[in-house]
Amino acid sequence: MMPDGKKFHIETFYKAYSNGMEQSHAHDFYEIYYLLDGKRRYFINDAIYDAAPFDVILVNKGDVHLSQSPKSSEYRYCVITLSDEFLDGLGAEFDKDLLLKIFGDRKLHIPTSMQSSFNMLIHKAESKINNDDIYSEYCAKLHILELLIMLNKLAANSTYPIIDNSIYDSRIRDVCRYICQYYNEPITLNQMANIAYMSPSYFSKKFKRVTGFSFKEYLNNIRIKTAINILTETKYSIAEVASYCGYHDSNYFGDVFKKIVGVSPNQYRKEHSVL
Repeated sequence: MMPDGKKFHIETFYKAYSNGMEQSHAHDFYEIYYLLDGKRRYFINDAIYDAAPFDVILVNKGDVHLSQSPKSSEYRYCVITLSDEFLDGLGAEFDKDLLLKIFGDRKLHIPTSMQSSFNMLIHKAESKINNDDIYSEYCAKLHILELLIMLNKLAANSTYPIIDNSIYDSRIRDVCRYICQYYNEPITLNQMANIAYMSPSYFSKKFKRVTGFSFKEYLNNIRIKTAINILTETKYSIAEVASYCGYHDSNYFGDVFKKIVGVSPNQYRKEHSVL
């Protein structure tokens, strides 16, 4: 997570015997997840990625995501978080859109030839960001910028496909893609189970196992992700936003929004509107 009041952050974590995030979530900043040891599975929007040591997972602003590990698994990772304010503050000489291009790749692997220099930049940035003086902050900012440039150069020659371990995983991804496309229409568990050629009970269990989300949780997250964009970029009423995102009851929409985002739709609009 991004510490309060910060425009960027970097931190390394070690976790033992964890099975992933407590719940799916989305945030209004960019996340670079660098796995150092262990194994992780990432679910982002409608895609699944398996991560091994020296893999980088890139989570765009607003992406609905969740990570998991095999049971009784230990892992170590580094997370770099960046805000739009950080990128805008780099100045006009840096192309923000170009730097953010890597977030369309989702997954990169740091090759052996680059691991030493990449890890050293991580270490330098993390050591500087923990100091309070302004000069250390400048140094950390430069190191993170260098990391972004390195990742962009690497992305130009790297592609990692979505995993396809079984026909069942493929069916679940088909359901996720359907939800992402038709989120504003009435969508039921039985309907999605039919698309996946599964019984409703088996589909519900399989969906949770593959994605880490319950069906209802995933549907709500996709709808609320869209609602966030509409709230910040338009002046539509809360009822209109709710209806557009597939909610016929604006009060229920407000309850779901607050549960996922942490504040009401009105409050979020006041704090983040660009109009």
